[in-house]
Amino acid sequence: MSEQYRVTSAGVNPAEDRAYRLRMYFIVMSLRVVCIASLFWVRGWWILLAAVGSVLLPWFAVLIANAVNHDGDGDRPDAPTPLELSGSVPTVVEAETTSAPEVLIVIDAPAERRKSGEPT
Repeated sequence: MSEQYRVTSAGVNPAEDRAYRLRMYFIVMSLRVVCIASLFWVRGWWILLAAVGSVLLPWFAVLIANAVNHDGDGDRPDAPTPLELSGSVPTVVEAETTSAPEVLIVIDAPAERRKSGEPT
């Protein structure tokens, strides 16, 4: 009897994974816009925090957007067992003793000889 696999072993739906990554990218880039806008009205050492956020947040956003989830929460199926071939392999002696029909191949023979089928 063949093994049965659960649907949960299929992994993450690519469309859901893409939507999650897009949502996270949007949130991080929105935070960056807030950091850039706050550069105009924040004073003191807070301006340094806003500047670092506006410079480093795109890097984190790209890392999040490119982090594809390849594995699922379910169990992965094991590799199937290979099939074994049964029967004997013909040896060289058996291959020589079997008679095959003789095939005559004529290359560059005159047209009259090709029509008659005479061997050279």
